[in-house]
Amino acid sequence: MNKNMIVGIAVAMGMLSAGALSASAAVSCCGDSQCSDKQAHQQFTKETAALSSALKAKDIKLRELALSGTYDTWQAAALETDLKELKAKINTVAVKHGISACCRS
Repeated sequence: MNKNMIVGIAVAMGMLSAGALSASAAVSCCGDSQCSDKQAHQQFTKETAALSSALKAKDIKLRELALSGTYDTWQAAALETDLKELKAKINTVAVKHGISACCRS
């Protein structure tokens, strides 16, 4: 019993340390100089604030629709189309300002 517990703990510790090592080794692109232009990022955020709010609202509506007892496929399809259009508009503004995908928070 003790031997199995010791082996289990050793395996768990190995998995945890491997996970921590890989997480610390991963470098996000935002850590690089790609997101250093704060003025461009501020302008991007300012221009996309309304689009982001609309995107969040549509996403919430879609989630509520999915959780409701009556699922309307036409309404869901319309919401998904709206979400794609909003994301495309946000992407267009990001490209205009030279903001990479990982810096769009």
